[in-house]
Amino acid sequence: MSSTPSVVLFLAWITTDVHSEKILDRLRDSTVVLSPDHVEDPITIITWRYKTHLAADWNGQKAPFSRIFKDGCSLNTETGELTINSVRLEDGGVYTTQINNKTQTAVKLQVFSPVPKPNITLSCNPEETQCTLSCTFNRTDDLGEVHIFWILDDKLKKEGKELNITKETKELMFICSLENSVSSGNSSELQNPLFFKNEDVLYLVFFALYTSLLFVVGLIIIHQSKKNSSFHLFSKSVFIF
Repeated sequence: MSSTPSVVLFLAWITTDVHSEKILDRLRDSTVVLSPDHVEDPITIITWRYKTHLAADWNGQKAPFSRIFKDGCSLNTETGELTINSVRLEDGGVYTTQINNKTQTAVKLQVFSPVPKPNITLSCNPEETQCTLSCTFNRTDDLGEVHIFWILDDKLKKEGKELNITKETKELMFICSLENSVSSGNSSELQNPLFFKNEDVLYLVFFALYTSLLFVVGLIIIHQSKKNSSFHLFSKSVFIF
């Protein structure tokens, strides 16, 4: 029982440590703005550090940047915000700042690349009664965590790298979609390879086309009959006259 307070204190320390760091996910080559906590007093001193390296140090004069951040960075001396243009993958890491010698909440910058366009590979059994659709792409560490979804007929979504379909599958179009925390991308559409192999479906399609054709022919015959009737009546009237 005496160990309970120690456990509570330990958990409280973990929670405080997690919340003392803001996580910021950004796309490679984009512009990133690192913002400190709100400061009430006028800012006179700003210090930004990247990991253990000095990034920017301002004390009322022109902001001197370190060699790493010399190009493509700017410092807002009124708010303390550090802007990084065309952020690189190697710019990711923990940034700490002091405003007026007061330590602010750290920012963990995570830089990711955009997801590539995925491809769909198809594998069917010899009877061609069921198929497995696989979403493939070049997975690299700079993508971060990637979620894979399947879009069926532009509306229904299913998660997972593979999608199994059978002759009973009603959807006609499949798209594989990738998402990470900063981007998304879709594959080209794939038509249901089993749809036109289903004899029942083929029969229904043929029947629908045949019925439509008969309907159109019937309309033409009716229209032509009415036209001929009008012509005969007109001819008869002229003859009587």
